[in-house]
This record gives sequence, structure tokens and C-alpha cells, in this order.
Amino acid sequence: MKDEGVWSRASGRGLSRRRLLGSAAAGGATIAGLALAGCGGKTAGTAKSGASGAASKTPQRGGTLTLSENFQRGFDPHILQATDTGMFGLFYSMLIRANPTTYEIEPDLAAKWEVPSQTELVFTLAPNIKWQDKAPASGRPLKVDDIISSYKRIQTNDPKFINKAYLSSVDKMEAVNDTTLKLTLKSPDVTQLGNLAVFSMKILNPEVVEKAAGKFPAAESCVGTGAFVLQATEQNVGSTLVRNPAYFKPGLPYLDQINLKAFGAGTTDFEAEWAAFIAGQIDYRWVPGQDSQKFEAEKKGQYDLGWTGDQIYFITQAQTQKKPWDDPRLQRAMRLLIDHKEFRDQWATTWFGRGRYSAIFGTATADVWDLSEDEYGKYLEFKQPKDDANKEAVQLLSAAGYTKDKPLKFTLAGTSGNGYQSEMTQLAQAQYKKGSQGALDMDIKLFPTAEWATTRAQGNFEYYIGGHSSGGLDPDTYFSSTYKTGGGRNYGHMSDPKLDAMIDKQRTLFDENERKKAVRDIIIYMMDTCPFGSAVPNYILTATPPKLRNFPGQGPTFKWGDHYENIWLNR
Repeated sequence: MKDEGVWSRASGRGLSRRRLLGSAAAGGATIAGLALAGCGGKTAGTAKSGASGAASKTPQRGGTLTLSENFQRGFDPHILQATDTGMFGLFYSMLIRANPTTYEIEPDLAAKWEVPSQTELVFTLAPNIKWQDKAPASGRPLKVDDIISSYKRIQTNDPKFINKAYLSSVDKMEAVNDTTLKLTLKSPDVTQLGNLAVFSMKILNPEVVEKAAGKFPAAESCVGTGAFVLQATEQNVGSTLVRNPAYFKPGLPYLDQINLKAFGAGTTDFEAEWAAFIAGQIDYRWVPGQDSQKFEAEKKGQYDLGWTGDQIYFITQAQTQKKPWDDPRLQRAMRLLIDHKEFRDQWATTWFGRGRYSAIFGTATADVWDLSEDEYGKYLEFKQPKDDANKEAVQLLSAAGYTKDKPLKFTLAGTSGNGYQSEMTQLAQAQYKKGSQGALDMDIKLFPTAEWATTRAQGNFEYYIGGHSSGGLDPDTYFSSTYKTGGGRNYGHMSDPKLDAMIDKQRTLFDENERKKAVRDIIIYMMDTCPFGSAVPNYILTATPPKLRNFPGQGPTFKWGDHYENIWLNR
């Protein structure tokens, strides 16, 4: 095969810190590491200010890390949105994973991989990988067939398996031997390698899956190959994890124990979290938006501070299979009525500190792949003031039969899982009512955290607004999971054959400039036609105390539990 460098051009990011660690050579040369294909990168504002005080450069072993976390939806990553599964990386592993700082792909279960052609991926597992010593796995060695079992489970057509899009290009999985996995793709796909690093692609023990019979509610049902063993967990109370003594990566983890504390029952109490951090009761917490400027100014030098792009954004979805939400006029009107500037300058600033315009992506992806805010401002949906957009929305609603005298009555759904989601739903309600001049008359229904996942997956809503994540950083993780026909997170069941074809096409473009143009064309096309909209994505100010070393700064949603193996305490 001629070396066309196709995989080495897959990233499309252009910055030296995000370049490939190696390139695919003719005949399938081993890649030491490959950048997450097309993924977003850190923003210009992410340079960190260093914490004061001397710190040892040599990792110290031992100690206990205490954080805020509340496992509320069980422990089955294959049926959950990625934002619910990040901390599962403490005890589950993946074939490959993304680095939380560079976003480059790096080894996990796979020690190395080769790319013999545009449709072949060959992975060689690291040595001495064993399942944790808990029944029914009982410390047996991991085999390639175990990985295939998890991937085939993710591909299941049952709607609850919402992550199947990430394996949609895989045609065949083969165990070449007990340590070599070969994936054959249906056609060339620049995104497939990166899709394997999505948080939800955790590898589960097949015996545990069989025994659990679809339910993973307790610590006993968590048997992975990760750095820590889940010893005990109680919903709305907390969890305890201890070092895995048989972890396959020599010398890791450094910590002896991790204690997780729940703040709030069912609804996360962010104020209590922040107070606990300030009081020294937990070791890390992202900075609340309303405190970010003051904290950044006053605490510079005392913490490692940095603004980072988040991987979550806030989506609106119409249930397009229910009348009247199958009407494109109504779908378009709902998008036009959202005031993105108000969401950015008031809601996002209050909760997170910063936001930006985007119709489709979280900020970590948007900053590399998206239109600029100035460009967005030229489109009617984002244009300020909102007078023209609201006027057109009212005309569309009237044409569809809805006026102030004959309003559309419906329920706007959301989740009560945390304060920012509840407040977001209320702000959207106010914007819809005001901008429509009374043609929309809705009440609000907020679902508890666990119930919300089921409600969305089953499509039991008319219209909703809520936090959403593709689970990855590549634009295709958003396109294929949420906007393509049959996508696992396409809860409103939209279907647009032209868009499907555009999505399929951009996956085949290994030239980064061609692919960026194709992604841009998709964004612009979707702004005029897509029945799903957005509110705003956000940035996070991370503040890491000097005693925490190698800590992957994180916000309220995306959490890099698989990298906690590298954390150590400077004592």
C-alpha cells in the first residue's frame, strides 16, 4: 500500500501540541500514539497559572483523595451518556483513551496499534491484564474476546444502547489471538479510531454482564481492569475505592484510596460542594461562574488556574414523531425564539463563568471546528437584537395555526438533576413565551436524574432542553450520535437523508482542510433545517491545589477517571 499519510492528516487541528505522535506507514507500521481524529483542543485561554510553593517532582506513593461524586444511574456505561461514565474510568478500562490535556489518543488496554489500510485497525494488548479479583471474574486474564463481547453489546439495536453510533463503521471484529484484535471497517472512516476513545466505550467483563442481567446497581457489579477497585457505594452518600494490587500498568496507581462524597440527594448541591472545597473537606472543585473572576484575581499563585473548553452543550429537541412537532414551521420557530446572547451572558456566566455561541458543539470542539461568534451573529437565529428572529417565529407559528388567542399548549421537559439545568429550563420557558407573544403556552416538567435518562431514551417528551454530550471531541461524535437517522442520542427521531449523506461523506475525508470545509457546510445546513437547536456551550475555570499533582482538571460533567492512576499527593 502506498503511504498516503491519511491517518496522520486525520486530526485537522494544526497546532504543534496536538500533532500526531507518529504516522501510519505503508504496510501498517506501528503507531506509538495517534491524535484523537479531528478532536477539539484547549482554547487560547487555557494556559494555567502555577500554584505557589515548592513541589516535589518525584511522585509520592500513598494517601487518600477525597472528591465530590454521586453515582446515580448504575454502572453500565454502554447505556449511559458519556458525561455519566467518565468516573467509571476509575475501575473500567478502554481499548484506547484520550489524554485530558492534549486530547491525543494514548494506550490503555492496547499497548500499540497499527493501521495497515484505511479500513483496518490492529491492536496489540498490554501484557498481564487481569480482571479485578471479584466474582465472577475472579482475577482471570483479559482476552481479546472480552473486548469483542463489549463492542458487540454496544452495537445492540435495543434503543437503550445509545452509543452504537461509535461502532457503526465496524464490519468485522476478529481475535487474531488472545492479545491481538483486528477491526475491519465497512469503508474508509477517519473518525473510527477516535470513536473508540469515547468515555462510554468501557470494556465490561462478560461473566459480570451475564450475571447482572441488565442491572449494575451495586459495587459488586463493578468488575473491571482499572487502577482502582470499587469497594463500596451508596447512592446519595458516597463511594470508596482502593488501589487495585494487580493493576497491569507497573507502578500505578500512586494513591492508596479514593473517597467520593455525595452532595445533595438526587439533585447535586453545588453550593455545598464549593463550601466543602473552601473548607478543605474535598480536594478539588471547579470554580463557580459567579465567583470565577474574583477567584482568578485573588488566588493566582495559590492554585493552578486555567480556563478549559467543556465537552457538554445544551440542546433542544423536538419529538418529531409526535404532532404537531413534525411541522417544520414549528421546529424552526422554536429555534428562532432562543436568545443565545442571554444564555451566554447571563446564564452561562453565572453558572460557569464563560460561554460562546454554537449551534451544535461543546466548546472544546467548537473552538477548533465551529463558526466564530462573529459569523454566528450574521445568522437570524443568533442575530441581535432578537426582534427580527422573533417576528419571523411569530409568523411561522401563525401559519401553523398558533396565535395569542389560540396558543400551542405543551410541556417543556428538563431535569432537576442540578441547579443549572433547572434554571436553564425556566429561562427557555420565559424566552419562548415572551418571543412568541403568547402563541406558546407551556408548563415545565423536571425529571429526577435517573428517570431523565429513561424518559429521553424512550422519547417520552414533546420538547425538551437539557445538557447533552456526544461523549467525544470529534465533530462526527455529535453528528452520528445525535443528528443522523437512528443515532443513539437522536431522542427526537429526526431524519434528514441529505444530512445523513453529508455526515457519511465527511467521515471519509482524510484531508483535514477538506473535512473542515465539509463540517462547516453541515453546520450551516443544519441551522436552516434541523429540528434540534441549542442554548449555549460553556467554559470551565479549573483550580487545582498545589498538593494535587497530575490532576486532570474537570468541570461538573466531563470527568477523566481513567487518568486518576497518575494522580499523586504532594505531602
